[in-house]
Amino acid sequence: MPQGITEHAYDLDHDSVEIAGSRLPPPVLTSPEIGRWRLESPYTYHDNGTAITVPAGFEFDLSSVPRPFWSLIAPFELSIAAPLVHDFLYRHGGNPPAGIAPRRTYSRAAADRLFLKIMEAESVPTWRRVLAYAATRVFGGPAWRG
Repeated sequence: MPQGITEHAYDLDHDSVEIAGSRLPPPVLTSPEIGRWRLESPYTYHDNGTAITVPAGFEFDLSSVPRPFWSLIAPFELSIAAPLVHDFLYRHGGNPPAGIAPRRTYSRAAADRLFLKIMEAESVPTWRRVLAYAATRVFGGPAWRG
């Protein structure tokens, strides 16, 4: 089983998914199908005075790591909150209609830096989070809805 993930990673039913060593509260997720995760209760991350609240029902794929690279860096080894918040910001081009207080817009670069910061808070090893951040900067552009 991947490091830090519960033994039922693909059989979730309103489970709090805790990451070993994380300083963040665990999000409550279900997995409607392999590779898809649904947030079952709102999740708030505090970013230097800004509260980012991802609404219940938001679906995401963790991290979009191509399968051939999973031996080096698998999606479920990059934390849960980092890809959750990052995907939420990406889906809305950094400007979701609700969920950010006080209101602000994140640039793609700021969203990517936040991804890196949240991975650090979740104790993702430095080499893994830096590699994920670099890959996001290089290959994430097409997913940005800005």
